Amino acid sequence: MQITNADIAHVGPGTPGGDWLRRYWHAVGTTKELFDIPQAVRVLGEDLVLFRDLTGKLGLLGQACAHRGASLEYGDIEERGIRCPYHGWLYDGSGKCLEQPSEPKDGQFCHKVRQVSYPVHEQGGLIFAYMGPNPDTPPRFPNYSALVDHGGQRLMEDTRHLDYSWFNFYENSADPAHVWILHGASGYGQQTWGDRFFSVDDPPAFEAVDTPYGMKIVMTKPGPEPGTEVVDEMSLGLPSILQVGDTPYVHARVDPKLGVNAGSDYEHLLLLTPNDDDHFMLFTVDYYTGPEPDMFERLADMRKRELPTQEVKPYDKRPLMPFRGNVRREDIVAQGTQDLVGYRTEHLGPSDRGVIMIRKMVREAIQAVAEGKAPKGLHLEENAEGYVTLDSFVGVRSMGQSS
Repeated sequence: MQITNADIAHVGPGTPGGDWLRRYWHAVGTTKELFDIPQAVRVLGEDLVLFRDLTGKLGLLGQACAHRGASLEYGDIEERGIRCPYHGWLYDGSGKCLEQPSEPKDGQFCHKVRQVSYPVHEQGGLIFAYMGPNPDTPPRFPNYSALVDHGGQRLMEDTRHLDYSWFNFYENSADPAHVWILHGASGYGQQTWGDRFFSVDDPPAFEAVDTPYGMKIVMTKPGPEPGTEVVDEMSLGLPSILQVGDTPYVHARVDPKLGVNAGSDYEHLLLLTPNDDDHFMLFTVDYYTGPEPDMFERLADMRKRELPTQEVKPYDKRPLMPFRGNVRREDIVAQGTQDLVGYRTEHLGPSDRGVIMIRKMVREAIQAVAEGKAPKGLHLEENAEGYVTLDSFVGVRSMGQSS
């Protein structure tokens, strides 16, 4: 089987890209957004329902009841699980059918029925699911640094739902050249850090670097002292995780001189979960280990003020206007108007070397799964403190020094 870029775009069951994605844990919900009613969620082309029973145990089941296909989104949550509203069949979090009220009480029919179910894991305010083979022995969950308490503050942002391909968003982080163009009128160009580091007239040099978890983009400029350099890293962890460290400088407008010699003390972790080929969920976790007690409040206030600054003319009927002046809206315009990877005409140049690398890396990971091998990034080593780190150094360091 020859894997192509088009295979990356498809996430459903039975597709090469979907089979690859199912080898990893994926975020499917947040603790703060899961209430006392079932939550419908579409993941990798499957319609599911997420819930917490009255004992606190989580469950992720197929949305359509195994009996007659009624939606468990409208089911009743009980101590032992979730009950279908149609005929009252009760399922526990593992998909086992516990009760069938209208069937003979001494019959064996109940024991023959299993609802589709997937293992779940709760960590750092996020709820993850494993939808791959061997659900009884899923791969070890990677304890990403931002999800493990180690002396900092954590902010779980509200889940974002975006109506385009997850990979358009993902590979965008391997393309730093867009930062000083697309975002030059917003967070990356309207304050000291952006004006100096991401200057359109004097952009940073950058390289794409292979890592055990995936890859990282390392942007550099000459430092204030001989033999030093100013560095800004962003990481792409397979299959669909991003991390940047410059969020305080870009949005909260922290003085870049603060802590610049020690590197960033802010992890901005983004976890992308495809709903299907054309929609995805974006879970965002911020973890801050710096000295400022109100960092998250400052960041929220800044984002509220980051409204598009673009004038919209009376005859401008373009649906995504205005967008310039707000980083997130700028990304939606650029990424959301692209066709699926593998289905669009492109002319990639030298500045696209990061995009070329991540696509090749993903194709090779898909190929590995097709050949029965473990894909890159599935098993990651933890540090001495027991968590997995992704590189996102921002600051000044000795030239050539790595994270």
